[in-house]
Amino acid sequence: MKNTYGEFYFENEKNYPASVYWDFYDKNPQDAIRKYIGHIFCPLCNLAPLTVANGNKLRYFKVIESDRDKHDLFCSYRHDKANKKETEKFYEDLDRSDIENRLVSCMNKMLKSINKKEVGNSEKINTKTKSTKDFFTITTTGNKKKYLPHKSLYSNNLDDEIDVTKIYYGKCAVYLYKYIAKDEKEVKAYYLKILHSETKKQICDISISPYIYKYLEDILALIPTDKKDARNYYLCFAVRMEKKDYSYNCRLKDSRVIEFEREL
Repeated sequence: MKNTYGEFYFENEKNYPASVYWDFYDKNPQDAIRKYIGHIFCPLCNLAPLTVANGNKLRYFKVIESDRDKHDLFCSYRHDKANKKETEKFYEDLDRSDIENRLVSCMNKMLKSINKKEVGNSEKINTKTKSTKDFFTITTTGNKKKYLPHKSLYSNNLDDEIDVTKIYYGKCAVYLYKYIAKDEKEVKAYYLKILHSETKKQICDISISPYIYKYLEDILALIPTDKKDARNYYLCFAVRMEKKDYSYNCRLKDSRVIEFEREL
């Protein structure tokens, strides 16, 4: 399966979800082409140029085969994407420090700080730089390297392979809803409501049991409980989504698979 990209790195040193290009393209195709084509690159290593595939039904970004070697040597996108079986195996054998490092690296690279495109020989790269480009990479059966499925929360195609556990990330407005059954006092479940940071339209919610809540209470207790007070947070979490009528929903089964940080 050829790799496709849900976001892109633009020459102003920032990552954008693919929807930014397509929304602009639908309004003014020629202006979108002039602005972006030839100026967008792999969102991880910022080196391999992205090509736009614009068919009758499929719209996506790709790196053509002749440009694949232009990825940084340690970029996860040099590899193929892990399939469902390989992905589930990874999460079954989860290591706390490993997943924490991956999620924090994802948050820093994809959401918070974007490095300038490196110039010169990509082999001359220090360990610190290396760690920012391979955090999606895993080793599967047969000692083969692949990358973990992942997706921006601002993606227009959250439905894609929805039954596969993915790392989701985004800078979103959030608030915490506490569900208490009628005539009862104890909280039955917590719902982390994730909203578009500008429009405040709901993207998805995360169901959190009281048991899991205990492990995250220091952070969750600081999150507003009313939609009108929703605050922007950097979020990165690994879950399997479900789609309902008007939103996407998921259940947090493990406190280790989520990282969040309030925007200052």
